[in-house]
Amino acid sequence: MKELIVALVAAVFGLAGTVVGAALTARAAKKGAVLSAQATLQQVHDQATVDQSHWLRQQRLQAYEGFLAAWDECLRLIDTVGLPGDSEASEINPLKEAAGRMTERARRIDILGPAEVAQAAEELADSIRRDVTIATKLKKLTEAKLPSAAERMTNETAPAMAAAREAVQETRRQMRDLVGETNESGRPLHEDPRTAELFANFERAQEVADAAIARAHEDGDRISAFLDQATVIVDELKRNQEARAYTRERFTTAARHTLASANPPTS
Repeated sequence: MKELIVALVAAVFGLAGTVVGAALTARAAKKGAVLSAQATLQQVHDQATVDQSHWLRQQRLQAYEGFLAAWDECLRLIDTVGLPGDSEASEINPLKEAAGRMTERARRIDILGPAEVAQAAEELADSIRRDVTIATKLKKLTEAKLPSAAERMTNETAPAMAAAREAVQETRRQMRDLVGETNESGRPLHEDPRTAELFANFERAQEVADAAIARAHEDGDRISAFLDQATVIVDELKRNQEARAYTRERFTTAARHTLASANPPTS
């Protein structure tokens, strides 16, 4: 009987050991499976991060290149636009359209980021829009002032000046001839009946010349006023263009840093 009890106890303890061993084995297997799953998830996450970074870098590269292409187009149009009002000069509309494309591409950069690049892009686009506004202002001023002044000088002032000059020269020639004749005849100049008429003609010619000169001064004042206004606008345009040189450098530096970064910023 005693041997039976001992055997039974041993069997119970053996079964308990087996159960405990199985439990420990199962726990170890579960822990290994969890660690394996975590490692797999980490690999998937890391790969997704790499893929996302690569995708973001490519999208940014395309956006930056597109923006700079629009920027170059705007600069080309600015260089070739000529003086507004010139019939052979390019129109403002192409520059305005190019500035619109530049603004659209700046908005895409604002979506893709990072903020430093997006801010510089928006400032550059805003600078080009100001160029359009200033150039349009100069165009309107030129169209409003220059054609009428040029037409007046060409069709009125210049012919009046030429006529006055010819009248004065003709009167002086007649006076010289009369003086020569009176000197030869020995008769005093004031006794010749033509003298009074010549002096009257000379006075009329001088009045015409004075009027033409006054007209020329008026035209000159109009042109000077136009040039003063145009100079103010051109100076404004130059200041705007000079100010964006630093912004252009900021954009280039930030874009290069972003594209060269192993972990590009996401915002």
